[in-house]
Amino acid sequence: MSFQQISFDIDDQVAVVTLNRPEKLNTWTPIMGGELLEAFRRIDDDPNVRVAVLTGAGERAFCAGADMDFFAGQIAAGGGTGTKASGGSPARVADYPLLMARLSKPVIAALNGYALGVGATMPLLCDMRIAAEEAKIGFLFSRMGVMAELGSTFLLPRLVGVARACELMLTGKMFTAGECEHMGLVNHVVPRARLMDRVLELAQEMKQCAPLSLALTRQALYQGLEAPFEAQVRFEGYSLDYLYRSQDHAEAVKAFREKRPPRFVGR
Repeated sequence: MSFQQISFDIDDQVAVVTLNRPEKLNTWTPIMGGELLEAFRRIDDDPNVRVAVLTGAGERAFCAGADMDFFAGQIAAGGGTGTKASGGSPARVADYPLLMARLSKPVIAALNGYALGVGATMPLLCDMRIAAEEAKIGFLFSRMGVMAELGSTFLLPRLVGVARACELMLTGKMFTAGECEHMGLVNHVVPRARLMDRVLELAQEMKQCAPLSLALTRQALYQGLEAPFEAQVRFEGYSLDYLYRSQDHAEAVKAFREKRPPRFVGR
């Protein structure tokens, strides 16, 4: 599949997915949604990818929300908004958050500019969010007569607490990157010129970890948002038993004793 509205690159085991409509501030369409789904399926299936990054092209926006021109055309045609992608295929919006929830690789969102509407909810599906100082984040849905999607009403209160989530979503206003860092919505705020450097530094840190360990730890963290404590203890026990018998654990022990970096293979 060739991509029209995103770009997709893999370099040194890091996959970078870029929303690539800078002339439209990377606004979302069902075409872009389908391409994101395909890109992250490839990432999940590719053993050469250890970490993924999601960002936007240009300096002004990560994603400034949904493409209003596209949706105005849909309404004028009597088809509602966002129900069909190019060629008449259903836009299965729910598939994307479900895929991201069970992804086997960690994902970092690099917010280079405006992250509005769906541009604010997409990063919630990533494991970390790094924002440029110039970025602004806004859950504008209520001001547009709709509501947030992509599982964001589940994720946001768990990230920032219910009161903060209500402030973010029920006012529909934009917040600075610094304000969002204070709330716990973003991990770090850096100068825009340093954004990708900081993101790739984090990616390099994660690449030093065993892939199976990252995958199971990520699964446990998100599973723990809704599972009982006893279930988590059991899952940790089963996962540890599996990991103790993995090639990567044996390699880590051997590398430690030989005073060298481990060479993990994901088995």
